[in-house]
Amino acid sequence: MSIHIVPEPKKLEFKERWFEFDGFENFPEFLSKEFQIPKGSWKIKKIEKNGTGINIKDKEVEIWGDTNICFATLIQLILQNKNQLPEIYVEEDFKFKFRGYHLDIARGGVPLLKEFKRILRLLYLLKYNFFAIYFEDLFPWKSFPQIGALRGRLAEEELREIIDYGKNLGIEVFPSLELCGHMENILILPEFMKYSEWHRPEEGCLDVSNEEARNFTYKLLSEVIEFFPSQYIHIGGDETWALGRGRSLDKTGIFQGPELFEMHHKNLIYQVKESGKIPMVWGDMLTGMYLREEEKERWKIVLESNIWDETVIANWDYTHLSEEHFEKKINMFGKRKEKEIASPGVSNWGRFYPNFDIALTNITNFLRQAKKENLPGFLLTAWGDDGAECLYSFLNPLILATMEIAEGKENWEEKYKALFKEKDELIEIRKLLGQNSVAETIKHVFLGDTLYRYNTEFKIELKSTGDFWVDYYLGISSLLSNKDELLKIYSNVLNKMESIALPEDLSLMKNMLKIAINRLNGNLSFSEYIAFGKKYADLWLSERKKANLEKVIIKIYGAGGRADLNIY
Repeated sequence: MSIHIVPEPKKLEFKERWFEFDGFENFPEFLSKEFQIPKGSWKIKKIEKNGTGINIKDKEVEIWGDTNICFATLIQLILQNKNQLPEIYVEEDFKFKFRGYHLDIARGGVPLLKEFKRILRLLYLLKYNFFAIYFEDLFPWKSFPQIGALRGRLAEEELREIIDYGKNLGIEVFPSLELCGHMENILILPEFMKYSEWHRPEEGCLDVSNEEARNFTYKLLSEVIEFFPSQYIHIGGDETWALGRGRSLDKTGIFQGPELFEMHHKNLIYQVKESGKIPMVWGDMLTGMYLREEEKERWKIVLESNIWDETVIANWDYTHLSEEHFEKKINMFGKRKEKEIASPGVSNWGRFYPNFDIALTNITNFLRQAKKENLPGFLLTAWGDDGAECLYSFLNPLILATMEIAEGKENWEEKYKALFKEKDELIEIRKLLGQNSVAETIKHVFLGDTLYRYNTEFKIELKSTGDFWVDYYLGISSLLSNKDELLKIYSNVLNKMESIALPEDLSLMKNMLKIAINRLNGNLSFSEYIAFGKKYADLWLSERKKANLEKVIIKIYGAGGRADLNIY
């Protein structure tokens, strides 16, 4: 019988014996309840010793160091065999002090309280110690009760319970805000439109040249600082490409985006620091990420500013490029590496199912270099662009894989099977659904959207441009243009799913594959979309509030209506 611990410990000695286990008489009450650890005759004995570890003897477990790590390891062992514990000696050590998970609740559905708790239990089990909630407009601001009110924003009581639950698990829950870009769900409200950089507030960028607009964000930040007991406050700062190009440009006729960015974020950083907390900011605008070369030169003044010495930089990059790429990316911040954390992603955004191929390459290559460069931590990100269609349950393997890649030996599949009690066939299905040719195309084929129609109705020769992201999207177009190959790939996955008992979420993906195959064969019906939509809604509502479900349901039922009318 194999023993699996996530992440792989620094030292594990198995003495080839198993003891009968009936429960603990002194396991922490909170953990016993939340992880259903039975009461019994075994004892936990805390000893003084360097480092962190456990030593399992008959009827007794010695623990030392970080008790949260020790208890998480014990829970992992109990999950694998509830009636026996192995005689083992384990020492654990972590390369990264900051091990975080960042969840976007703003662009899709807001998790139910029970789902937040499930996520926090998973993070505890896998030895994460930070959890960031990305709010945008969904924080419970007292001064602005209308913000986020129609989108399921968290109530104060809910948020306090989430923070306290995390604290009981040794996980710091901290806020991730947007106070410059990505403010569209606030700026589209009538009373706040005047603060928009663009005359079309859906773009989401704040007019930082407007003092009233800046003061508005400082008030938003003030309430969050006062509410959260966390040491970290993430102030955002990503993807503010529109800054300086709208109303602020109208005032002077001079583009001052970099200067406005530095000024505004300097004020935000100092506001956080004056409260005794640690500010965190995204790193993309500091380096001119995704800007044209001539524009990058213009933004160099931002990176050279000394204000970033005062903050933690979350350096995000979701590409599946080489380790050499990430080495360069990490070193763009120079001496600031001491406060830089690597931020890979699970590639769930804009998809019904995460792209395992991209995510695992991104996570592996980024975190390997983060270890080599001695970064202090990582922050794994899950985003909800385009409605957050991807169910949270699909992310579990990637959350586990990230910790194993970061701190262990990268053999995550065996450990996932052991902890989640899944067979080889089910892991294979998860990876097949997550292969690039399926994860990147299934949504477009299932919905019969414009991208699918364009690439199947017009046969256009596609050539590489040398631009990473342009070529990435051309790659999706190339996949979609070959209906015969897609039919072969989808049919292969479906055939493997037919003989396996599937959990409800994977059963949903099986139905999606069937509908996509019917579309490729030119045989669609309205009823199958209705049935799929109802099943999807049930699964959504099992983990999220009902607000924002309509974003996805409109797409699903719209595709069914078009099929019914033979539009396309």
